[in-house]
Amino acid sequence: MKKRDNLPLNYKERLNSRTSFLVSIAVLVVLCLVFNQMDYTMIRQPAAQAKKAADLQKQKEEEAAATTQEVTTATVLAVGDNLVQPSLLASGQSETGAWNYDSVYANLKSDIQAADIAMVNQETPFTTDHSAVSGTAPYATPTEIGDALVNAGFNVVTSATALIDDNGSSMINETLNYWETSHPDVTLVGIHKNQSGIDTPKIVEINGIKIAFLNYTFPSYGSQTVSSGDSTDNSDGSANDSASSDTSDSSTGDADSSGSTDTSTSGKGSMIDTFSTADVAAAIKQAKASADCVIFSANWGKTEEPMPTEYEKEWANFLMEQGVDVVIGTNPNVLQPYGYLTDDSGHNMLIYYSLGNFVTGQETLKQLLGGMAAFTIQKTVDGDQTSIQIQDATLTPLVMHYSYDTLEYAPYKLDDYTDALASAHSVRQSIGDEFSLENLQTKYDEIMSMNVTPSTKTNLLDVTFDSDGNMLDSNGNYVEDNDSITSSWYYQTLATQSSSSSDGSGSDNSGADASDDNSEG
Repeated sequence: MKKRDNLPLNYKERLNSRTSFLVSIAVLVVLCLVFNQMDYTMIRQPAAQAKKAADLQKQKEEEAAATTQEVTTATVLAVGDNLVQPSLLASGQSETGAWNYDSVYANLKSDIQAADIAMVNQETPFTTDHSAVSGTAPYATPTEIGDALVNAGFNVVTSATALIDDNGSSMINETLNYWETSHPDVTLVGIHKNQSGIDTPKIVEINGIKIAFLNYTFPSYGSQTVSSGDSTDNSDGSANDSASSDTSDSSTGDADSSGSTDTSTSGKGSMIDTFSTADVAAAIKQAKASADCVIFSANWGKTEEPMPTEYEKEWANFLMEQGVDVVIGTNPNVLQPYGYLTDDSGHNMLIYYSLGNFVTGQETLKQLLGGMAAFTIQKTVDGDQTSIQIQDATLTPLVMHYSYDTLEYAPYKLDDYTDALASAHSVRQSIGDEFSLENLQTKYDEIMSMNVTPSTKTNLLDVTFDSDGNMLDSNGNYVEDNDSITSSWYYQTLATQSSSSSDGSGSDNSGADASDDNSEG
């Protein structure tokens, strides 16, 4: 019988074959499990753990960044008008021919140098020509005064003033050249060599805080300049300085009695920043886009008047609405109150309406009482958010002391001033016992106690001023200021109200004591 191919396996063979197959499968499964475990243990698990650790670290870093605030500060000091008059000029001249005025600022040098930013308002133009120097109108101040300011520690100088163009554009250029060549590190604000510099903020960075500075003065009508003549205390809020000469020099230096100005030499309008709502708004917008904080120096107000005018208050409100952080007022030659204004969005603006005189030879008690402002700018960076706060605002009263006999001319802190110094002050030759330490303190307290009423917003923002300080509209018509009150009226009203209250009749508090700025003192 022929043997058949492919005969079926007997039972034992089949069993062995199946067993071998199952064992192979089992071994394969075990190997897969072993390799999978090895992959998990050696590769996947460490990778997952590493990713988890990285994610946790990232989360911690993000949480830390979200909760960590970076806080930096910059301190600012500011004083009022630096107005150098005849006898003070003589005090700095030696027999050798050298001119030096460092002693004028020595009493306050440590305070000035301690601040990150130290501001001064230089009222008059500078000249290197000693033969052209004048301590009366038209003013021309020796550059040695500028050297003394820098030596004292001032590093920001504002010069958009009513007197800066007393000698026309040529001396403005001389002033600009002096600062540029002799003290290029000083930030000069308010005057420019050409039109391209007008309405352009100057930015200084201190401790990571970018601070923008702007400085504006009165706009003038027609000739675009304020008269070069001596100014007076005009009843309607003059744009001119009441810069009377001291009694040690009989010369007045008066300009043409007509008050006219040679427009061919006038620099205002092309070299000096002057108030205009459109220009100021654009400049502030540019400043806010480039800086963290905006400080606005305003040359405004009525001379010898401690109460801010309606013009000042309207402009203050406008500046607040544009987002200005601090306003430093100059020009009235006397102190005015200070405090905060707040808009509807919660923006706070610190305002010193006027710091009065810093250095002067003027001859009334209130002209010799000035102020030194100080505050801190705090910048907080919290994640993507940055905020600015103005903190620790103070005003230190100053007394301008001068003696014709000893040739001492220097501002003092009122707290450091003495009865002996007051008794030796040469102003007593003019006003007698009125000038005393007690009266200085009383006057300071009176001014700082005044509440500033809210602006009536009577549209004085874009008026201009003639050479006599009268307000004019765009057509040259006189604009009446019926809303400004004087400090005398304010005190009289308070006295009347007090009298009425004591009589039991009550009083109508019709706004004289309704403050818009919570003035501090």
